[in-house]
Amino acid sequence: MMDIGIINKIILFWVVFFITPGPVWVSIMEATRNLPNAKVWNFFLSVFLPVNLIVQFSQAVICVLLVELVLQVFANVGFWFYILGGAYILYLAYKVINSKNSNINLKLNFSNLAIVMALSPKIWLLFPSGAIIATQLELGIMMTSVIFALLMLVISSLMFTFYVALGKMGTKLLKGNFSYLSFLLLILFALFLFYEAIKLAY
Repeated sequence: MMDIGIINKIILFWVVFFITPGPVWVSIMEATRNLPNAKVWNFFLSVFLPVNLIVQFSQAVICVLLVELVLQVFANVGFWFYILGGAYILYLAYKVINSKNSNINLKLNFSNLAIVMALSPKIWLLFPSGAIIATQLELGIMMTSVIFALLMLVISSLMFTFYVALGKMGTKLLKGNFSYLSFLLLILFALFLFYEAIKLAY
């Protein structure tokens, strides 16, 4: 039988992981804040859910199956994740401010979201921490990895709704200035990643 206490710890891990706003959530808020509910639902089904299933579900499974290898590989190539991730977030910041200047919504497609997730140092650093908690289930490595990834999928889908609502609320409060906030947050995320890369280099 599954240990409910450990399941609760995994759920808490995912909630804490996703509640801290990162470039993925900032981009999603910016892309959906002016969309009607029907188009938000379409974005969820056509972009967010497929990326989650193909990219982040796989990342979660890999981190359980190969947790020690993931930690070792990231220790060796983490510098490039910070550099490439930071550079791509700068590109997203440019897209946000360009959309604002053109008076159009940010277009966030499958590849944009997939690249951010694949290059995110936060994912490769923190997913293994949750994976270590999950191994305490003692249900076999394959079953454990699937449970870990499925819980990620459920919690992240719920958090999608939370961040969409937050983006719409922020738009009402800040009116036309919300894009400037998104732009600033993305710039700060990129600078933080570059800073971490410099620390690794020296």
